[in-house]
Order: sequence, then C-alpha cells, then structure tokens
Amino acid sequence: MRKTLLVLAAIILLSSLAQLFFAGYFHFQNTIESQREAGVWHVMNGQFVLRYAALLAVIVAALARAGSRTIWLAAGIFLLTWVQLMIFIIGGMLTGSSEDFITPSGSWVASIHPMTGLLIIFMSYWLFNRARAAALNPQPLPPKAAASDASASSSTA
Repeated sequence: MRKTLLVLAAIILLSSLAQLFFAGYFHFQNTIESQREAGVWHVMNGQFVLRYAALLAVIVAALARAGSRTIWLAAGIFLLTWVQLMIFIIGGMLTGSSEDFITPSGSWVASIHPMTGLLIIFMSYWLFNRARAAALNPQPLPPKAAASDASASSSTA
C-alpha cells in the first residue's frame, strides 16, 4: 500500500506541475477560440486528475497507515482543488464577473487562484517526500508488540 501511495503522490506532483504548463499554454494563445481549447487541458487536469488522485491518496494513506499528517496533507490537497473552483464561482457571484465579462474586482479575486495553485504544488512535493520516506522505511512495530516480541525471544533463549 505504501508503494501505491508513492505512485499516487508522484501522479499528484506531476499533475500539479503540469497545471503550470497548461496555464501558460492557455494564456499565451492568440485567439479566444484557441484559448478556450487550451484551457480545457488545465481545467480537466485540475478538476479530475489532480482532485481524484488526491482523494485516492487520502484513502490509500489511511489504509497504509502512513500517519495522520500524511493523510491530512493529501486531504488538504483534495480540499484545495475545491477551493480553486470556488474562487471562480463565489468570486464571480460576489463581483459580478463572468467568463465573458471580467470586472476589476473579479480580477483581484481571481488572482488568488495561482497563489493557491502554488500551495498545491508545495503540498504535493511535501506529500511525495512523505510517501517516499514511508515506502522506503519499513513500518516499525507498535510499542506493545515490540515489548512482547522482546520478552518472547528472551524466554526462548
């Protein structure tokens, strides 16, 4: 399970880094039509690949007993993917912005999107490091089991 967590963490890290490429590709298109086509990659990767890989990582981290901090880290990435979406939905409702008409206040609210994206990238890297450490190190025995093993080995000697 820990190797599965490592693979999922690698997918999450690569997906979050790919988001930077897709965002740049989207913003540097010449026409509105080509921007919309390019934006699909950014949206699909963020809303499906990144989000559901993070959800699977939460489940796998819990099954692998990777530790509560690792579980919460994966859950944080999952929740931040929802925050990324809500920035546009709630921000658009509050500022009157839409995809076709962007208000100045809507631009200010939307500028939070890349900042939380950077947070997702850092958290993805942190999750990958924790998953790699968990996959490389065998899980130690709980204190009671270690004590009972030590007493059993001394009584048989």
